Amino acid sequence: MSVRLATKAIEEFGHHKRTLLAPILRLATLLALCLILTLLSENFLTWNNIINVLRQSTMLVVIGLGLTAVVLTAGIDLSVGGVLALVGCLTAQLLRSGVPIPLAMLIGIGVGAILGYFNGILVGIIGLPPFVATYGTKWIAEGLALILMQGQIIFGLPKAFRWIGAGYIWIIPAPIIITAVLALIFHILLSKTTIGYDIYALGTNREAAFYSGINVRAVSLLVYTLSGITAAIAGLLMTARLDAAEVGMGEPFLMQGMASVVMGGTSLMGGVGSIGGTIIGALILTLVVNGLNLLGISSLVHNIVTGGVILLAVFGDSVLRKYSE
Repeated sequence: MSVRLATKAIEEFGHHKRTLLAPILRLATLLALCLILTLLSENFLTWNNIINVLRQSTMLVVIGLGLTAVVLTAGIDLSVGGVLALVGCLTAQLLRSGVPIPLAMLIGIGVGAILGYFNGILVGIIGLPPFVATYGTKWIAEGLALILMQGQIIFGLPKAFRWIGAGYIWIIPAPIIITAVLALIFHILLSKTTIGYDIYALGTNREAAFYSGINVRAVSLLVYTLSGITAAIAGLLMTARLDAAEVGMGEPFLMQGMASVVMGGTSLMGGVGSIGGTIIGALILTLVVNGLNLLGISSLVHNIVTGGVILLAVFGDSVLRKYSE
């Protein structure tokens, strides 16, 4: 046990040493973007717009929480968009059928957890490549959503359910509060617990983690289950916010969620990253779109600009990582 703890301490020290400048750079990028938008638009630094940016970023943050845990183990989860859509559609169907709101939400989260656990079995126990396994699960989830919906769009959901996506706690939108609580839980899990150390160790060196006594299969099952749960929660928030559910509702969030994680400094090679970085990455992506809207720039070029920002951010982080090493 002492050898294991010593190994973790050394790895943690190396991790912090190599990534010391990266969080500062990401935070500086976020602040610089805020400053530029403040100078370019008088409507940017207003309470309503700030709240709007935070509310719009919640979906990327929630999805990014689970994805961060997966990517830290050098994995990837391409099923989150399908899980989001399936849970949203299933929950809407249950609510329309008269199922109590808490039970419908628990069933939705449970379905997300089951699909995530299924991914964990495919990757951690059977040994399939994460890309292939989770891509297959994505199609399964979307196929189930298609069967469930039969081409319909469900809307007009109960007001009490819509509160989690469009309600307020005092002057703060409910989804911001929910997202902040989830982010705090994941931050504590990854940075303050033995489970978090095991996740980082698995991503740093899978073989060394195994020989140091870490249950590699259990960790894989855990991170993919967590990713399924956060995708399910995002599905609930999106359905409540739109007051509607349809099969394609999760499609935009896979790549944006992954972009938030990578822009936040989480390495696709595993072992490096943080929840704080993912939040900053999500805010940067949201600010780019918000700024383009405030400046009246056509939505036709939004994807081009967003893609350029993602490439620039990842390139800068890569250069910084090589320099710090």
